[in-house]
Amino acid sequence: MYNPPVSLAYPASSGPAAREKPLDIRQLFRFLLSNGLLISALTALFVAIAVIYVSITPPTYVSSAQLMLESQKATAADAQRTLAEESLVEGQMEIMKSGGVLTAVVDSMDLSSDAEFQSDHLPIADTVRSMLSDHASTSETAGTTDPSPEDAQDNYTIATLRSRLWIRRVGQSTVIEISAASSDPRKAALIANAVSEQYIAQNVQMKSQAALQSSEWLAQRVANLQEAVFDADRAVMKFQSSGEPGSQFKLTELKSVAETQHRLYETYLQSWSEAKQRISYPVSDATFVSRATVPVAKSQPKSLLLIAFALILGLTAGVVVAIARHFGNRLITSAHRITTEIDVPCIGEVAQANRGKAKQKASQVELLQTGDLAGKPDTREWFDRDMRDLRATLGGLRRSRKANLIGLVGTEAKAGATTLAYNLARLAAASGSKTLLIDASATNPTLSQTFGEGRAVGLMDVLNDPRAYTDFISRVDKRFTILPIGSFRDVTPGERIGSERIAFSFADLKERFDLILVDLPSMPESSDAKSIAPHLDGSLIVARYGRSSFDTLAEIVNALREVGADILGVVLNGSPHRKN
Repeated sequence: MYNPPVSLAYPASSGPAAREKPLDIRQLFRFLLSNGLLISALTALFVAIAVIYVSITPPTYVSSAQLMLESQKATAADAQRTLAEESLVEGQMEIMKSGGVLTAVVDSMDLSSDAEFQSDHLPIADTVRSMLSDHASTSETAGTTDPSPEDAQDNYTIATLRSRLWIRRVGQSTVIEISAASSDPRKAALIANAVSEQYIAQNVQMKSQAALQSSEWLAQRVANLQEAVFDADRAVMKFQSSGEPGSQFKLTELKSVAETQHRLYETYLQSWSEAKQRISYPVSDATFVSRATVPVAKSQPKSLLLIAFALILGLTAGVVVAIARHFGNRLITSAHRITTEIDVPCIGEVAQANRGKAKQKASQVELLQTGDLAGKPDTREWFDRDMRDLRATLGGLRRSRKANLIGLVGTEAKAGATTLAYNLARLAAASGSKTLLIDASATNPTLSQTFGEGRAVGLMDVLNDPRAYTDFISRVDKRFTILPIGSFRDVTPGERIGSERIAFSFADLKERFDLILVDLPSMPESSDAKSIAPHLDGSLIVARYGRSSFDTLAEIVNALREVGADILGVVLNGSPHRKN
């Protein structure tokens, strides 16, 4: 996929890159715009998945009922009462989810025959709970037999019902909320009310059974106390009729025992009466605060919420993938990244041209002048503007570095170094500078093939013969002069200059020209750039947007630095953006 250039903030380096500007909103906007297709595609994918899920998922309705438990007596201390209430609420909530209550709900509503609750496997939560408890219960269930198919189905139904119930305490009160979920809104309300009613019924039954057991024990205790009362009364009467009324102390003791037995008897008799009353009219510990009603809107899935979440998730995933792809991509797509990663300043970007059939019909001179531009007129306008910016930047470097002899070397054969060299020379000459453009590219002598016809003197000639150099200098009478490479066979210009046995030095040319640009062959094709660059005031490396790699650029920078060449900067050619 073709991506426009992106400028993101990279970790600062210790060299000149540390002075680069941080990420601003325009760089972020360019990054998002350049990766808009990827981000939009991932966002659309997540939203489509959410829409499909919402479309195929049956709606779920939730209805809730509320019960209030009988609070603890206010006579207890506050801390003890709070602790007792928490224990009471927790215990009652567990009873509401117990098998006895849910079995009664299943039987009363005939949920075993309901398709929504018919299943041959446990819900996920119950499955996990069962797996965790299997090991602990192995020894206890060793002697039991497997349940029948009917019991197994009932167990699955109860487990499914339990997974559709939510029971919680409302705040710190004794109010318990029972919520039930179902694909049928009316059924959800019926289940919530049925669970509440069955819990109340079981609570009443439990209290009735407890009252019955208490009544039976109290009846026996009352009978025993009644015998004790009769015995105490007979003892008093017997002592009074025994003829020993003088022993007042003994009589007082017997009357005290009789009164104590009477009081115990009356107390237990009253408790027995209350227990019999609770048996005949038991009262539950819980009362309805509100019954469940039929919900008017579905609770799950929440369509708008899911789609909004999918939208946010898709945007986030798209940005993350775009960042990962950007930093993982070793092809050069960012001028700012060149500066920070290679530790060489990127002094300019040149616009990418629209290419079309017109390129095939253009002459070689037109292609050099326009940088392979064809098609829309505004493309040439962007290119000219970028070239003027580059020339101005190069002019500043020339003044600050006193560099008038500059070479241009491409990271690859089609990086566009020749085109940039020609246009820079043409613009410099147009501004009044006496300019010389030298073709030293033995592997691809485009300048020589375009402008060298009919020229008697070439670079190889002036390198080998002092008379050829004198003849060339005598013929220079224009602001813009091109020195073609000339004829060569076994020895290239780089090899000839590297031998240092040449007829002239570049210093001689600097006395004759204000600016000298040397078109060097690309580094992968030839080693001439390494031989010629040390003799120049500086070199510009031309990288191709989306084609040259950072690794290749780093190798070229290191290779030129090893031979002592001064690197002025990098030019990113073929940028698809028009810079604003």
